[in-house]
Amino acid sequence: MKPLSRLLLFVLLFSTVKAVVAADPLPLWEAMERAVQSNPAIKSQRVEVSRQTLEQDIARSQHLPKVDLSAAYTRYAYPTFVTPIREVGVFPPMDTAIANIGLALNLPLYSGGKLVAGEALAAHNREASVQALRAGGQDLLFNVAATYTKALHFRQLVKVLDVRIQALQQEERDIGLRIQQGRAARLELIRLQTQLSQARYDKVSVTQAEKDALSLLAALLGESGSAPILSNLGATAPVLPVSAEEAIGRALQQRPDILRLDVLGKAAQQKTAIARGDRLPQINLVAKVQESGSGNWNGYNDWQIGVQLSLPLFDGDIRKHRVDQAGLEQQQNALQQEDARNRLVSEVEQAFGALSESRARLEAATQGEGEANEALRIEALRYRSGENTITDLLGAESAHWSATASRLQAGYDITVSQARLLRVIGELGPDSFRPAVADKKSGAEHSSSDIEMHTLAKYLSWHRCGMTCDGESIAQKANVGISPHPQFTTTDHPASSVQQGTRL
Repeated sequence: MKPLSRLLLFVLLFSTVKAVVAADPLPLWEAMERAVQSNPAIKSQRVEVSRQTLEQDIARSQHLPKVDLSAAYTRYAYPTFVTPIREVGVFPPMDTAIANIGLALNLPLYSGGKLVAGEALAAHNREASVQALRAGGQDLLFNVAATYTKALHFRQLVKVLDVRIQALQQEERDIGLRIQQGRAARLELIRLQTQLSQARYDKVSVTQAEKDALSLLAALLGESGSAPILSNLGATAPVLPVSAEEAIGRALQQRPDILRLDVLGKAAQQKTAIARGDRLPQINLVAKVQESGSGNWNGYNDWQIGVQLSLPLFDGDIRKHRVDQAGLEQQQNALQQEDARNRLVSEVEQAFGALSESRARLEAATQGEGEANEALRIEALRYRSGENTITDLLGAESAHWSATASRLQAGYDITVSQARLLRVIGELGPDSFRPAVADKKSGAEHSSSDIEMHTLAKYLSWHRCGMTCDGESIAQKANVGISPHPQFTTTDHPASSVQQGTRL
């Protein structure tokens, strides 16, 4: 094979593999991990941590001596001393052109504690930036989890609406036949078409909402390309606190905004120490070595060493006001810490309440869906036998759709509530929703091809019968037990599939 042909074959294979990998479904935990690595806002906060790290190195270097190299060349209008008097009775040389070069050293001996406080302040500021990074990461992960589950919810609603539209279309054809045979009024067809138009609009609206959610998710992931393909949530079991008291204790120890306020309180104390140090004397060791020369290229060396003291006497109370200002900042931070701890208790209780409410709502919605399913079955049988009108059937169908939508919403709300509780205590991370290894081996994690049949396929079977089924055969096809917890099954009809969002 020629080299060019080999190269083209390699490029083709690489592109194919890349396309296949890119099309792999994105699980929730991987989306959260990718967001932490690629989100621009998080990257900006990492840069801030690096900047504060350099600021800490700068503060640490303030203790070290400073050595400066200086050089100058000056031309005077009149002859000037090249060097100071070096010997008694010996007049120093003079010239109009003088050049000198030297080294100067300055070492702080005492600064009123400002250098130590400055180094501690820089360390606290860096720790505050680290906690701000953690807080931003917690918020980002929660937004990713909420947006991800919302996109899944809309995707499931689209599948349910496909089933609903197909069923209404089947009923539309059935009523058309009834009208031709004189067994139904045209008003029934008009009412059903109104319901069908609304279902089609609902699908357009939900489809657009799914696109918007996926677009927002891509932005949270730090991507500008096409929206990712989402995977099922799978069987995840985040480690949650068992009580509000345990959650409060864990939150006080590791919640980033609480820790950041604690660090800022320590930083305020160091600012007070620096402001007080400005009112104390400053003592520095200074030394200088210099070589001076004139136009005749003769050089004269000189050196000096000494201790300098500086004591502020009057500055219009500027330093005093800075001390008072630092004290007020310290008091302000203490109040902010108290307020944050008070809000923490309320947020933990609300997060626990939201999780309990979501679980109870899922149980109630599952039961309500089963009841709506049974009501729809009965109304379908009554409509086939002529005991009710199309209005009754469409009302039961609408109630069934609402119950299914409520059950899906409640299922995904559990995942969001779990993420909210983990964020409240400062423990939300990508691994929180990573399926366990045992679950993967046992097949507990369902892929996107897993579909939920439950009532929807049965509902379609009632409408497929039309006028070809009598009451007995309809009852045989529709009379099934109602399970409070839907199971994952398959159906031959592609439009009658709905994916289970969250399993308890």
